[in-house]
Amino acid sequence: MNDIQNLLNQVAVISKKNDEILDASGGRFNMFRVCGVNHYENTHSAIIAEFLRPDGSHGLKETLLDCFVKMFCNDVLKQVFDCKNARVVTERSVGVDGRIDILIEDRNGHAIIIENKIYAGDQEKQLIRYGDFAEREYGKGNSQIFYLNLWGHKASEQSGQGVAYDCLSYQKDIIRWMEKCAGIAVNISTVRETVNQYINHLKSLTNQDMDTVNREEIIKLLCKPENIESAFVVGTNFADFKNHLINNVLIGQFTSVCSELGLEGEREQWEGVNAGFIVTMPSRKDFAIEFGFDCVNLINSIIGINYYPQENEGKNNGTFEKLKQHFPSVEGNQAWKSFPTYTSLSKDAMIAISNGEMAKIFKEEIERILNLTKDWI
Repeated sequence: MNDIQNLLNQVAVISKKNDEILDASGGRFNMFRVCGVNHYENTHSAIIAEFLRPDGSHGLKETLLDCFVKMFCNDVLKQVFDCKNARVVTERSVGVDGRIDILIEDRNGHAIIIENKIYAGDQEKQLIRYGDFAEREYGKGNSQIFYLNLWGHKASEQSGQGVAYDCLSYQKDIIRWMEKCAGIAVNISTVRETVNQYINHLKSLTNQDMDTVNREEIIKLLCKPENIESAFVVGTNFADFKNHLINNVLIGQFTSVCSELGLEGEREQWEGVNAGFIVTMPSRKDFAIEFGFDCVNLINSIIGINYYPQENEGKNNGTFEKLKQHFPSVEGNQAWKSFPTYTSLSKDAMIAISNGEMAKIFKEEIERILNLTKDWI
């Protein structure tokens, strides 16, 4: 046990040194973070689309788009896509098939479709609908669909089953492309530094904000013969450590919050959610307050409401219609907001659970919802 503690202490020293370097060099300063460019897909889509535009304000013409095509597109599009005369649009409406986050078309009938997911879940048959649109609009084999998200995971089965699409991740692919863009823009300082700041922002979102030198120092430390056994013990128990924080500490805190507020709360098992918690009020059976942490396709913590019209019992069902206006995301009988500061796999989230900050936010959000409904119930 002393060996493990000693190893953790040495890693903590390196981590502290990395933080000091970031503070001294201004590495924490990032206008994307300051402006809250975290979880809004539309904002990230606008940024990426601007870099892809041949007529973009970066002044680099089609070079950044050409770089993207060469890095990620299939062999057919690499050969035929006309980057110089391409048109890039965001939020392109395709009628009943929905809205495409980023659509890139050339003048010869070829297209690149990018569905961008930061924290939102898939809409019903979303990629299936885009696939139908692409084949109808451009013909078979003349387009390519990309499913872009933080970690490069696949779309849900109901969204993408039977559709040919390729996954892209912010964690690796977009950062790698942006690094190429920074090289292309090496002589245009404003563009280069903007690209670098966006790279730093994406690294922060995907838990990669330790510099290469310090990361390599930790790897060398772990590789020392006297540390290998301890490194394996820590690595083997990491998943259990995370599950303990979620299933024991976090759920226990949520239960205490509900008791303090005089509400009923209990753990819920939902598909694709590591920790779900539902809060009900004796005075109202037709809606509940719900919290989800570590959600598939929603890689962060979310809190919202769920309306159960079958439980209305003649009460005013306008409650949900009023409540959903106070949440940025609405789908069917659900409305929610996310907390992008605490992505489920980040150290900040684990610390927030350990020190009670997550439970504090949970309590504040419940109180906010209760305050919104106090005159309706």
